Amino acid sequence: MTAWPPAITVAQARAIDRDAAARLGMPTALLMENAARSVAETAQGLGSRFIILCGAGNNGGDGLAAARHLGLERCAVYLLKAPDPSRAPDAALQHAILTRAGADVRLGAPSEVDADHGAVWIDALFGTGLGRALEGEAKRWIHRFNAAGGPKLSVDIPSGLHGDSGEVLGAACKADVTVTFVAPKVGMTTAVGKGLVGRLVVAGLGLPTPAR
Repeated sequence: MTAWPPAITVAQARAIDRDAAARLGMPTALLMENAARSVAETAQGLGSRFIILCGAGNNGGDGLAAARHLGLERCAVYLLKAPDPSRAPDAALQHAILTRAGADVRLGAPSEVDADHGAVWIDALFGTGLGRALEGEAKRWIHRFNAAGGPKLSVDIPSGLHGDSGEVLGAACKADVTVTFVAPKVGMTTAVGKGLVGRLVVAGLGLPTPAR
């Protein structure tokens, strides 16, 4: 079994993003684009049809952007809630791009599992910023994801898993593959976390490495 690289906390992951934007001048939309490309590359190894479940934050924005790289004709995208431009401008931009492109983006619950058997399900609902127990519609979407028949991929962290403690926040996605960025998050290294992550793929965000 391949050993995981050293894990980082949620605060450390946020600091990396802030440093890329503030010190290096990398637009946050570029970081999202690089993340989405890595998600798409991994997802393409799992199948050729994709059902993408997106939340209203940046994790959802990663999923929306990944749809472009996967091919809009091969994706059905479901939004738990539309991104608010004032709170998640990069995710809102991705939503606007797909809307203008005529993509199949649906606001509301995903279709029945049986009708989509065999498709790759992509969890882009909640990222490492989640700190509350999931309930109601969000919890139902996670149960729908877990009940799906096709391969399952989580973006950055399985939705519902606390990024630091490894606690399940009401409900959590159980992925076959998780594409995380820069490094695993501490909560993913716990016994519970490892059971939800599945195979781990650590992807870069296009950050430059120091010259030697």
